[in-house]
Amino acid sequence: MRVTHVHSSLVAPLGGAEAYVMTLASAQAARGHSVRIVCGAADAQTVADAAAAGVTVDVRPVWRPYPAHRHGARVIERLLFHALDLVGAVATPAAYRHVQRSSDVVHVHRFQGIGARVLRSRHSAVVHTTHDYGLVDTRSTTVRDGRWPDRLEWVQRRRAALLWRCARRADVIVFPSERTRARHLELGLPVDETLLHVVPHGWPRPAGRSRMRQRSRPRFVFLGKLEGVKGIHLLLRAWELAGIDGELVIAGDGPERGRVQAAVGRTVTYAGWVDGHEKTDLIASATALVFPSLWPETFGLVIAESMLLGRPVVATHAAAGSLVRDGENGVVSADTTPAAFAAALQRIAEDSALRRTLARGAAATARELDFALHVSRIDEEYRVARETFAAAGPGGSR
Repeated sequence: MRVTHVHSSLVAPLGGAEAYVMTLASAQAARGHSVRIVCGAADAQTVADAAAAGVTVDVRPVWRPYPAHRHGARVIERLLFHALDLVGAVATPAAYRHVQRSSDVVHVHRFQGIGARVLRSRHSAVVHTTHDYGLVDTRSTTVRDGRWPDRLEWVQRRRAALLWRCARRADVIVFPSERTRARHLELGLPVDETLLHVVPHGWPRPAGRSRMRQRSRPRFVFLGKLEGVKGIHLLLRAWELAGIDGELVIAGDGPERGRVQAAVGRTVTYAGWVDGHEKTDLIASATALVFPSLWPETFGLVIAESMLLGRPVVATHAAAGSLVRDGENGVVSADTTPAAFAAALQRIAEDSALRRTLARGAAATARELDFALHVSRIDEEYRVARETFAAAGPGGSR
């Protein structure tokens, strides 16, 4: 099968959605599919890694008001970016007009920066995976002042209505969780529900030695982008309140790096950006991974990696999703206050029996994440999409 993945960019360090696209494409190539990734920007190392896995990266730049590797720092940059995105929902950028012609399936991931028009095709089946809430909200979270409102503001609703004209022409829309699917429907996604499929992500077991060493003090590890929505301030304040005789290791990079570095001391260590075997070893060394994200994560890849290594997770309710289950394979804080997250950390730090129970639960959860099974499920979604496309006929209503 000829599969084309479309993603806005593939620039290292790869975020969760980018890493998923690369991993899925590589697994599909290993199964004999002809696979390429079309994107607006990519770095040389990522292109080389893809080529080594048998995947072609086809870079088709589009003009954008700021580089793909960073968020818009100024309001005018962000406004211009979203304005261009709306233009891309009406008219496909020239570089992307013929992407579908040489494919059996076009699998769109993040269209932001390219335009939602790539969700429509007269030449091939289209599958769209919603890695966040970008179909309904420019913030990609739908969170307002810490709440999930039942209705977004007028501007967001008008933007969404324009995007939905493209989204409803996709043959299948895949959601990584039922919560994500339900939230889209709650906010009015006008698509035939039979085309909305929940396919939980899987993930390969991380490479590395992953040997757990006995430690005299509990160790908690954070891995990810150091930005506000990931809960860095919440974590640092909670750690201070918890007063645990243990170690907090923070690994990653981003705009909150200065805050992290300022907190380094006897119990807080900053490890910088880690990947590969270093990342695996760091997770395996943890008593628990911490995931204090303040927004509704669709699928936390670092949570999956932790479970695959048998390490439990301490998470906020928004971040936990369906993977972290309180008292079974992790601890979920009662709310997103520092006091609540501190109490969650203390539960694990002070109860050795609970730690053993959660570690067993994490190892059991790892079986739910079998990536080979996930790739087979995506292949099945492609089959359904191709049948739906064939039944509608080129340019048909779907």
